[in-house]
Amino acid sequence: MLHLRLSITQKWGEMSGLNISSHEASERSAHIRVESYAVTLNIVPGLTTFYSKSVVRFTCNEVGYSTFIDAPAHSIISATLNGSPIDTYHYDGESVFLPNLALENELVIEMNAIFSKNGEGLQYSVDPLDNQIYLYTQGAPALMRHVFACFDQPDLKATFTLQAIVPTQWEAISNGPLVSREEIDEFYSLCTFAPTVRLATYITAFIAGPYHHLHDLYVGEKSIPLGIYCRKSLAQQLDPDEIFTITKQGFAFFEKVFGLAYPFDKYDQIAVVDFNWGAMENVGAVTFKEEKFVFRSKATEQMRKNRAMTITHEMSHMWFGNLVTMKWWNDLWLNESFAEWAGYLAVDECTDFKGSWTSFNSKEKTWAYRQDQLVSTHPIVVSVKDIEEANTNFDGITYAKGASALQQLVSHVGRENFIQGLRNYFAKHAFSNTTLADLLHELEVTSGRDLSSWAKTWLQTAGVNTLRPAITIENGVYASISIIQEPPTMPVGSTELRPHRLAVGLYDLIGDEIRLRKSVELDVAGPLTHVIDLACEEIADLVLINDRDLTYAKIRFDEDSLSTLKLHLGKISDSLTRALCWGAAWDMVRDAEISSREFIEIASSGLPAEDDITVFSIITDQLVAAVDLFTPAKDRTELRTNVAKVLESIMDESLAGGDRQLQSAKAFASLATSAEQENRLSNLLQGGLDGLVIDADLRWHFVQALAERGLYSREQLDSELKLDPSTLGQLAHSLAVAAIPTTSSKEEVWKLITNQKLPTDSRKAMMRGFHLPTQRDLSEDFVDLYFTQLLIMWGGNSFQSATSFAELAFPRFLTSESTLIKANQWLEGEGSQAPSGLRRLVLEARDSLERAMRAQKLS
Repeated sequence: MLHLRLSITQKWGEMSGLNISSHEASERSAHIRVESYAVTLNIVPGLTTFYSKSVVRFTCNEVGYSTFIDAPAHSIISATLNGSPIDTYHYDGESVFLPNLALENELVIEMNAIFSKNGEGLQYSVDPLDNQIYLYTQGAPALMRHVFACFDQPDLKATFTLQAIVPTQWEAISNGPLVSREEIDEFYSLCTFAPTVRLATYITAFIAGPYHHLHDLYVGEKSIPLGIYCRKSLAQQLDPDEIFTITKQGFAFFEKVFGLAYPFDKYDQIAVVDFNWGAMENVGAVTFKEEKFVFRSKATEQMRKNRAMTITHEMSHMWFGNLVTMKWWNDLWLNESFAEWAGYLAVDECTDFKGSWTSFNSKEKTWAYRQDQLVSTHPIVVSVKDIEEANTNFDGITYAKGASALQQLVSHVGRENFIQGLRNYFAKHAFSNTTLADLLHELEVTSGRDLSSWAKTWLQTAGVNTLRPAITIENGVYASISIIQEPPTMPVGSTELRPHRLAVGLYDLIGDEIRLRKSVELDVAGPLTHVIDLACEEIADLVLINDRDLTYAKIRFDEDSLSTLKLHLGKISDSLTRALCWGAAWDMVRDAEISSREFIEIASSGLPAEDDITVFSIITDQLVAAVDLFTPAKDRTELRTNVAKVLESIMDESLAGGDRQLQSAKAFASLATSAEQENRLSNLLQGGLDGLVIDADLRWHFVQALAERGLYSREQLDSELKLDPSTLGQLAHSLAVAAIPTTSSKEEVWKLITNQKLPTDSRKAMMRGFHLPTQRDLSEDFVDLYFTQLLIMWGGNSFQSATSFAELAFPRFLTSESTLIKANQWLEGEGSQAPSGLRRLVLEARDSLERAMRAQKLS
């Protein structure tokens, strides 16, 4: 799964009773065992509600015990327990009280459930191109209760049978295969799906609508029917051949590695609109964020590789997460970290895409290092007290740092032992629930190692260590090379020094290439470790700590190595080595150890030779951020202009129609500053560069850049929307309108952003265009309004929508003492009693603001 959230009541700042605590969940699972759900849904297009009936069979180990079932709905039609009516007069809109349970129970609840417009529960979306209606469910972490009454927690697994009445022309998809389709009349059909094995509620699913679909078959340990679905309006852009190929390669890989055939009956992959996540691992019915799965514009290698990684990430969940499921959200990290690690491993070893671990370093570890240096950093393993807290921990530590820790664990116990431990784990705990201790036990058995110390050090402490070289030279050789380990800067006061298994590499500049001369592996522990095997080696041009990226730590360079990188980083032959050096340079500017100007010098020198498109794309984004966030005001215009020149040069010299040309053109559009550069931007929009195809997405990118600079009017933007009235076109138009640099336009957009009824994706688009680095003066007028609206927006929106407002509406480009003071005033005043999730977001924003100010001060 790649991101999510929960609902919030209208009462300011307080989560409703929907926010189940771990105590409530454990109390409930200690007394009941759910055997089955038989669910019936009746979908009538055009309504705001739908009929939902749940027949729940469960046992209770204490006669007379009372509990509750989750059933947030518009209204309860009827409810019976063991044949007797349940009093629903006092129904609170959230749950139904179940008194006086028997040993064996049958509960029947009929309700009018509410369609979602925020991607949580049963989402109802309308395609603006053809007005067709599309539905899908999003159940994690506890959202299926909005679809049918259920005990919505991961350790109360049950079989799941679904019947759904849908319009006759619609497709209907669920976890099990469709076993019958019976026409009720000329307008509606009853679709019945095969019962499933025992599943957690959050991975059950229902998808319906006039989806375009294609099918294939994987034949391996068993035959698996495969399906791909998307909206009809996207049928021409779907790439079924590559998607089916990656899917089959993934199944072959995981069946071999896990030693276990796919444990379910079929495998559908559905592109869905208005989705809050990258993808969701529903059993046999995986949903994907539409634009990450179906590309309506030029598909770069990076986009295709990312799609492959998402496919394999979600597929690995079928075993780790779905076959064997966490007891509670404490082990969310393990679920997602494993899928991150397994997804990258699969793409690296079973597909034609190259450089997967380079991408892992550039994307995932950069994300993890950033998250781990925020004031909100936390251990990988945390005690999750309730659903709200689970939502806030879908972050770079849960995903990327956890996956890095698993990488270390694989090295620590040995790959063969790790794989055998997984096989034993799956066989022993199939269709049940586990904790981290169950997995560690199997790995201890296969490896013969005690893992308690490793788990305590890597999983139960927060922050990232920094590793620096300490070098002495005599007579042209290294008298000594040592590694200094520093404790994390966050959390404040940490003294944690971890054991690392890593390599140190010596690299030489030979002609136009920097090549590895020698690499040695060693164990690093404590504040100082001597690299004995490199003593007496001739001086190298580059000394690289953490060569081959074996551990999780920030790295630094000696002065000679840093000088080499400033001139020759692009000459490093190995992509992973380059990624490590790029990542360290970026981290140094973020930590105010080098200036933004120095980082720009390194990037300007090395970027033209960077041939890994994932790394290239990330560095261009970092260049933009270095100018906009880490450069003082007096130097911004100069450096924006200079960096735009570098990007323009790369764009002009790149292969016509290639990925580098496209990415450098996008970055150039972000930074174009001089009148000459703005004219070039207008020329690009008109197709003025050979090979650069101005498709819908790129056209909007250029249009948005011109609107930001006041070079595209509202009337022109509306004309663009007529050319592209699709869902993505509407969102792009919203962003461009928000970028118009006038006070009156910003005021109009702000009213829309703070309208509680605005769909989540529309609000996100507007907020991305609202605060811009070229419009700091306009942003000043909305700082006080932002802090005034925080609690109102948090209390009146879904978790996803409220979170996006807190993050994206923060005036992050106003890197001044004034903004910092206002943030502190809110945190110490009105926000002092705000919900923890909201305070965390504002604390993180303040933290990033202070980091930018420190970097500007150095520069």
